[in-house]
Amino acid sequence: MLTDVGQCNHDDSADTVLPQESTILALLIAAVRQGSSIPRALDAVGDAVGGSFGEGLRKVATALLRGVAWHDAWRSAGSEFVLDDDSGQVDGYEHALFELLEESLEPSWRSGVSPVARLEATLERIDADERARIEQAAGKLSVRLLMPTGLCLLPAFILIGVVPTVASFMS
Repeated sequence: MLTDVGQCNHDDSADTVLPQESTILALLIAAVRQGSSIPRALDAVGDAVGGSFGEGLRKVATALLRGVAWHDAWRSAGSEFVLDDDSGQVDGYEHALFELLEESLEPSWRSGVSPVARLEATLERIDADERARIEQAAGKLSVRLLMPTGLCLLPAFILIGVVPTVASFMS
């Protein structure tokens, strides 16, 4: 599962912005619906996306067309996401997206059925996760906005409303 669902990441090597995973899945769905095979769809989407991620998709497509085994094609093409220049860490977003595509397309590659249903299910899951994340963030924001407002209005309410009322009862 992706960690930062819905966030565009910057690819420093190609100076491009990687589209959201839902956009990439939608492009794959459109390519397959138009009659492209999985390797041709990966090649077309890789060309459209560009950058190191797009190059990785094109490498997978080329390897699959040459007859390389499914997992070997994805592993060899995904090796370029292994190290980040500065920290030596794996680029989590691109690597997770690469694994998501591999996982979503593998049953179709092995059994020969259309990958559209599985890609659409993956897209719906990603969209649902994104909506849940947005709703959770909105809930946190409402608490953050309400707290300062309450702290400002409560003393004013006490000074303007409660103190004069209590003072009028005492006199």
